[in-house]
Amino acid sequence: MKTVEILTANNISIQYETATVMNRGLALFIDLMVLMIYTLFMGLFIAKAFFSFNDQSVFYFIYYILVALPFITYSLFMEFFFKGQTIGKMAMGIRAVKLNGENVDLNDCAMRWSFKIIDFWFSSGGIGALFISTTEKGQRLGDLLAQTTVIKTNPSQKYSIKDILKIKNKAEYQPTYLAVTKFTDEDMILVKNAISRVKKYPNKAHKDLIINLTNIIVKELNISETPKKKLQFLNTVLQDYIVLTR
Repeated sequence: MKTVEILTANNISIQYETATVMNRGLALFIDLMVLMIYTLFMGLFIAKAFFSFNDQSVFYFIYYILVALPFITYSLFMEFFFKGQTIGKMAMGIRAVKLNGENVDLNDCAMRWSFKIIDFWFSSGGIGALFISTTEKGQRLGDLLAQTTVIKTNPSQKYSIKDILKIKNKAEYQPTYLAVTKFTDEDMILVKNAISRVKKYPNKAHKDLIINLTNIIVKELNISETPKKKLQFLNTVLQDYIVLTR
């Protein structure tokens, strides 16, 4: 999971998950299906409505205006008018944004649209997938030149009312580690995310993250012995912080 930190005009840093190659590929597939259906039905309509025209140039002109031009410029104007989204992006919960967090403008959309020829069509998606996978902010070539990226509008980490109801208060909970107040909200969000990730994806990388976090917190709290049950320890630290600081 790649993330990108966007610094807004008010110097507020917001972290977003970037869309994966799969997210963007499926969005493109959906857009192609929409365009194919539109082209089929509109083509049949034009053929039926203007079949009797003797002047074929009129037929081709109307076909170009109502079918070919929308097909070619679909992503350009959809992203401009719908704030970085096409129908496929809406369906996948992703959108294109500037690296400063602002909505993409027409120049950004034009740059992304023009380089889609290289990123997707000429390379069958290979160049786009390579850049998205290897760049730090998940950017294809068009994104790099336009200074944009594609983010998820629905993050993987979500918190519900159940999470809030689980929070104890001082009257019914006795904190174990009083020194946790030295940490920040950002530190605890990292702990919370690490716990969630290792539960969902218990691979070596996430387990190593839990071990490293535990060692750092143990050192900061001057605990003499590292707890064997590290997840339980981190949950206790998180709960203590919530109770003592809210």
